[in-house]
Amino acid sequence: MPSGISVIICCFNSATRMAPTLQHLYNQRNISSSAWEIIVVNNGSTDNTVEMALQIWESFASNKPNFKVVNELTPGLSAARQKGIEESYYDYVLFCDDDNWLEENYLSLTLNIMQNNMNIGALGGTGSPVFEKNEPPYFWVNQYNLLAVGNQSEIDGDITDERGVLYGAGMIINKAAYRILKEKFKFQFQLSDRMANSLLSSGDHELCIALKKIGFRIFYSKDLKFKHYIPGYRTTINYYKKLFLGFGASYAMLHVYRVNKKDLNQVKNDYRYIVLRCLKNIIFIRTKLFINGYYFSNKYKYLNELHILYSYIGQLKVMLKVRNIYKVQSLALPLFNNNI
Repeated sequence: MPSGISVIICCFNSATRMAPTLQHLYNQRNISSSAWEIIVVNNGSTDNTVEMALQIWESFASNKPNFKVVNELTPGLSAARQKGIEESYYDYVLFCDDDNWLEENYLSLTLNIMQNNMNIGALGGTGSPVFEKNEPPYFWVNQYNLLAVGNQSEIDGDITDERGVLYGAGMIINKAAYRILKEKFKFQFQLSDRMANSLLSSGDHELCIALKKIGFRIFYSKDLKFKHYIPGYRTTINYYKKLFLGFGASYAMLHVYRVNKKDLNQVKNDYRYIVLRCLKNIIFIRTKLFINGYYFSNKYKYLNELHILYSYIGQLKVMLKVRNIYKVQSLALPLFNNNI
């Protein structure tokens, strides 16, 4: 594989968000146009995303990297990212969301870091919020880490044994590591990730966990910086509740990475324990919120409690739906069963 970066932009009805994202990519410096490309993955858009992306890119001057649009019919961010990787030319892929504005040295710094440590499986940077409306109350107390902004670690460099996961916005993947996952371990995403109006998430965490399991390292660099545009609806209480439900559902689905499928008794005990723990905590936190006056005060103040509450509700819904965690566990592959 040639050394360079394939920038993957996954889109679902992204027409109104594409202009600044592509402008910041066009503004990249200190990297040859022959060392990177842009792949727009159209994931079932019903607006003019494709036409807008092509029109915006054509409006820029010459000396541009290769630019192409591909379609992915399977809904969900994970499927779209996988399609982008399959279509990519270079040995590193960068997930640039349609609302990420990369600083001008993002690609050149990324290439330097990745080329100097071939054991990096995934590399992340730091997003800074750009709000469509006013910054919500308590944002830097209990919300920034929900929306792919802020420092991902106090450590600069290898965070495998500390945080161990990255948010997907601005994340770079070593394609050689990904190929090992796919070809040797038949890796398939357990999570569809974001899909239209569904806020099921954590596909980025799943990929980091899988890469760690096969011996690659997770890195973070504070020098990699980008702006993350946040529309007003994404900081409302109702949106956060849906997001937290998605977190809980994702946690339940990722249980395949945490237990050994061969130990059926352990699986059954885990299922009973998780269901009872969810019920207990849902009752406890609802009572706590009521006693503390949540319904009569600024709800943003209690967002940590809401996070826990709705995550448990989302987790419980998945557990009750599958009835037996072994049905989820049966999807697991040798990678997830401690066979490496």
